[in-house]
Amino acid sequence: MRSERVGNRWLGLLPVALLWMGTGCGGNGADAASLAGDGQPGEEAAPSLPGDSGDPGTATQPPTAGEIPLPERPRGRAWTQVVGGPQDDSGTGVAVGRDGDVVVVVSSTPRSDEDRDSVEGEKLSLTLTRYAADGKARWSKEFLRNRLSETRVAASPGSDGAVFLTGNAFLYSADFGLGEAQDGFLVKFSPAGEAVWQRRVGQKVYAVAADAAGGVLAAGEEWTAGAHDPVLTRYGADGAVRWTRRFAGVGEGTLLQAVAVTPSGLSVLAGQLSDTLEVDGQTFGTVGVRGFVVLAFGEDGKLAWGREVPGAKGRVTSVAVGADGAVAVAGDFTGLMVWGEASLGTSGPYVLTAGADGDERWLKQPACGPVTEVGPAVAVDGEGTVAVACGNVLTRYGADGAWRDEQRLPVAVCESGQCSLSAAGMAVVPGKGLAVTGWQRDGAGNAWNQDAFLRLVVP
Repeated sequence: MRSERVGNRWLGLLPVALLWMGTGCGGNGADAASLAGDGQPGEEAAPSLPGDSGDPGTATQPPTAGEIPLPERPRGRAWTQVVGGPQDDSGTGVAVGRDGDVVVVVSSTPRSDEDRDSVEGEKLSLTLTRYAADGKARWSKEFLRNRLSETRVAASPGSDGAVFLTGNAFLYSADFGLGEAQDGFLVKFSPAGEAVWQRRVGQKVYAVAADAAGGVLAAGEEWTAGAHDPVLTRYGADGAVRWTRRFAGVGEGTLLQAVAVTPSGLSVLAGQLSDTLEVDGQTFGTVGVRGFVVLAFGEDGKLAWGREVPGAKGRVTSVAVGADGAVAVAGDFTGLMVWGEASLGTSGPYVLTAGADGDERWLKQPACGPVTEVGPAVAVDGEGTVAVACGNVLTRYGADGAWRDEQRLPVAVCESGQCSLSAAGMAVVPGKGLAVTGWQRDGAGNAWNQDAFLRLVVP
């Protein structure tokens, strides 16, 4: 493998052979990868499209009688970046902003934190990097840290070009260039990577989404002696609070921790609901019962619409919106889940969609890989195609909910022969494909190593 090492961080492409992963590394297919001589990332050969022969990682369902097969789309050029070292590295958030630039945040943690043998040179850090749509790094910032959790990123698609970083400094403060950041923090960076302003969102912050005007939406919690109150705040480009909503009196176990901003400016908040929640005169949920809730707020912070999924137990792990304002929600559940005219039983991942006005559309259960602790990530492209990454499996549906295709995300060849991969975040790169981040592991026992990846997947 040719790559460029910066300190303990490796930036480069995966090894030459990329295996389509099953439960381990024993795939049969392989893609070729190359690296440009100037140290910039090269390009992988385009993966096989659904239905191509000889592609063991893709399954395609034939059309039934009366259906017209979808035309094949032109193949794109995929690329991969790997960030790693002797410590464990994981991509925890990814976003796409102005000019299709891809922003990713990578968390690095010493192996000793996982009850494994420590190794020389391991470090504790956070790395924020901005790539062009072709995979070339524009800039990278590395921050030494102590204890941070749930780090996420957002990127403004408009002329502002801003990048936002959130996370929780729950034991020690962090410094991103503007002094101490404590509790649930939010930091805005310029397009060049310079810190502009920072805010405290709450005791904790869970999710962030940018708007086209350089503002941002953040979901967190404020804690009292007896409760954890969800908080939703919309900030302007200058960091001023445009409005904030604090939802007091929710039941223990309520976690409203997924957000998105629609093209029309609605602020979408979704999560698990325990007992009831009252918002602007409307009551959602049932006393003593868990469920899911999806809420949309207007530019004034008032409730525009809300929908609930009664009786569902589990998590909401990701929300995305389409160009038409439609909302897609993904997570996992147990029991019985009912949405509109559709239902799912037993357990596993799910994805559901609602129209721009909150009308219930469809509910599906995507495939999932063997490692799913992070939960499914969802993205919606400009045509309304909904993609769900769960573990190492990527599933796509048309805007109408029709199954499109399914493929396994390739994992690099590993020295131990035991390797695994799991996606943690996903975003659409317009006209290019899907930016996916997460981690891949090499080895087992007390010596396995974990690296972060960022990959442009061309379905």
